[in-house]
Amino acid sequence: MLPKFLPHRRPGNWKVSGKHLRVTVSSFCCRCANSASEPVFAEPIPNTTATLGREAILKCTIDNLDTFYVAWIKLDTQTLLSYHTHVVSRDKRLKITNSNKRQWYLHIKDVNVQDRGYYMCQINTEPMISQQGFLDVMVPPSIVEDYTSTDTVVEERSKVSLRCGASGYPSPQVSWRRENSKDINLGPVGNTRNIVSRVEGEYLNMTQVTREDMGAYLCIAKNGVQPSVSKRILLQVNFLPKIKVENQMVHAAGGTEAVLGCHVEASPRPLTSWIRHDDVVLISNAKYAIEEIEDSYKILAQLKIKNVSETDFGHYKCVTKNTFGEKEGFVRLIEIVTTTTTTASTIPFKVFIPIQRVVTEISTTSERTTTAKQEYGAPTTNSLRDESQVVSSEKQLGPGKTESRLEEDTHQRRKLDQRAKKSSNSNSGSSSNQHVMQFAIIITVIFTFVSSKI
Repeated sequence: MLPKFLPHRRPGNWKVSGKHLRVTVSSFCCRCANSASEPVFAEPIPNTTATLGREAILKCTIDNLDTFYVAWIKLDTQTLLSYHTHVVSRDKRLKITNSNKRQWYLHIKDVNVQDRGYYMCQINTEPMISQQGFLDVMVPPSIVEDYTSTDTVVEERSKVSLRCGASGYPSPQVSWRRENSKDINLGPVGNTRNIVSRVEGEYLNMTQVTREDMGAYLCIAKNGVQPSVSKRILLQVNFLPKIKVENQMVHAAGGTEAVLGCHVEASPRPLTSWIRHDDVVLISNAKYAIEEIEDSYKILAQLKIKNVSETDFGHYKCVTKNTFGEKEGFVRLIEIVTTTTTTASTIPFKVFIPIQRVVTEISTTSERTTTAKQEYGAPTTNSLRDESQVVSSEKQLGPGKTESRLEEDTHQRRKLDQRAKKSSNSNSGSSSNQHVMQFAIIITVIFTFVSSKI
């Protein structure tokens, strides 16, 4: 019959009762403790989360530990990790610390996925008491290359599917976007294109790619654990070259520099050349400079002709080709003819116009009218033209006069005398009209002379 312990525990003598007892002479150690001083867990072990590669710390808080011992055990493998302050496991990442024998800490450095699980904090009471807490190990996202597309080449108007495989804990979310925040063309939907800025999911499907869809696409994986990761996948769309001449006619003067240009679109990258009007393929040298400015599938091909001469004028051909075909464009270089215009400078000068004014003098003694030609605007008679008639008196001749001409002049003066006598008898109104006519004649002579000089 087994011994029956009293259900209560009090200090003093202990009594064992029973029938047919078998007593073996030996020595026993009886260890007793009052319920008020027994170890108890002050709080549960908090569940702990640690990021892969970091340090995880689990805490076990105990009151009234006294002389009892604490052990840490990994439950899923039933592995004893530590006993009191000693690390039993050979894992050098583990360490035990305590604070006043009340708070016991299990340190795990550089945690990995295998460290995830339940851990037990146990006290060697009789019976033993224990509690457990969970360690969760978070794993940042990563791209799984075996399940991810590489750089892809397709032909224009075909369909393409890109895949991005990612791992991590918790499972990451995968999304797609284009580099430089460009829109994604998923393909036509009826008469419109399905344009989006972002695509969620492991696959990116485009039903009808064009040259505008060429470029880099980013696959991004996130799960709340830093850092997020991405992969850049380059999509190349191949097509037949297309060429557009910048200016079909380029004008340049001799001795200057002329620039001819062709806009090319092609994929894969084309080979572009310039051919002169005499079928000579041009290369960069002291006379010519061939340059290409590239932007994705677009290329600006330029031919610079230095110190343009007479032989440079004519047609030039821009030829571009790739594995899908060949295209060409034509540019004509035209000479600018410079005309030198000589403008005569105007030299200011003074024009002296001989003006003949009829002066009527009435003589009171002989009642004879003398007509003289007086000159205005000329300081001397030498400055007058030869055909001008200058008379200062009846006996003085003008330039180039002869005696016969003098007689003729005398006859004319007599006629003028007679006209003067008649005019003196006329009324004042007729005299005014005659002066107006004379003034008009003078103005006409001046205008005619000035016009002949101009």
